[in-house]
Amino acid sequence: MEYLLHYLKFDGHGGAERMSDLPADVPQSGAHWVHIDCSQNGGREWMDNMDSIPEAVVQALYADETRPRTVKMGNGVLMTLRGVNLNPDSDPSDMVSLRLWVTPHFVVSTRRRRLLSVMEQVSQLEQGIGAENIADLIATLTHTLTIRMAGVIDGIEDTLGDLEEDMAEEVLPEQRSTLVERRLQTVRLRRFLVPQKEAIARLAVEVLPWMTKEQVAKIQEASNEITRYVEGLESLRERCLLMQEEFANHQAEKMNARMYVLSILSGIFMPLGFLTGLFGINIGGMPGVENSAAFWLFVGVLVFMGIGQFVLMRKSRWF
Repeated sequence: MEYLLHYLKFDGHGGAERMSDLPADVPQSGAHWVHIDCSQNGGREWMDNMDSIPEAVVQALYADETRPRTVKMGNGVLMTLRGVNLNPDSDPSDMVSLRLWVTPHFVVSTRRRRLLSVMEQVSQLEQGIGAENIADLIATLTHTLTIRMAGVIDGIEDTLGDLEEDMAEEVLPEQRSTLVERRLQTVRLRRFLVPQKEAIARLAVEVLPWMTKEQVAKIQEASNEITRYVEGLESLRERCLLMQEEFANHQAEKMNARMYVLSILSGIFMPLGFLTGLFGINIGGMPGVENSAAFWLFVGVLVFMGIGQFVLMRKSRWF
């Protein structure tokens, strides 16, 4: 069964046993966790054959596009969460989705890409230091998904801080690409963190009867943390906008300086161009036509006028 990533049966003391045969129906005792790769064939057929899992749940677990949410479906709770992508050579802001359908004694989860937070929970269960029941697994997994976001957001904040210091000294064109990349990361993260904040907050508010006060407090702490992350992303987005305005102002200043130089040059050469155009007409009666020194005399007048205009503009502090 290539679609089955793991089927764990909890021992109630922080450990779990790997099972090979999937249950034919939703267990009503103990604690069972089935994790499925929904990009592989076969997993949906297994769930379709379980009458206790509603068809709406199966469709949600296999949906192509997901948005973080928490909603009661059937006799369980459907949760769709997102975690930062910490896989090698991946963009952390390209968040990985995790879909879960949770009952008091059974949880089935699906994913399309590997999520390190899930792998950490599996590793802890194999070492005997993991969750003791389903409620503990959900609380721990929610908290782990949230905590892993801190490093990514702090990294973006550090990069923007260094960029602000560099721009205070000198604004360079290559800094723009870094700024654009970080701004896109904040937009992608905020896109999923805002609904995820609502999903976790709803799970904390709708206290499930099979959750203890400690587990609810852990979920509430995750909700508070993700609220802080959203506020931090808002601040980072505003800082990106301010730095983009700084780039625009710097480019405008450079353009204005160049246009000013061109205006000065145009002001100097405009009367000179008028005279050269006037004396360039090919009609009779032009003065100096018979004088061999007239050309050099005319050039001297142009040079004198050009220097005179330059000195006049300089004294008037045009530049």
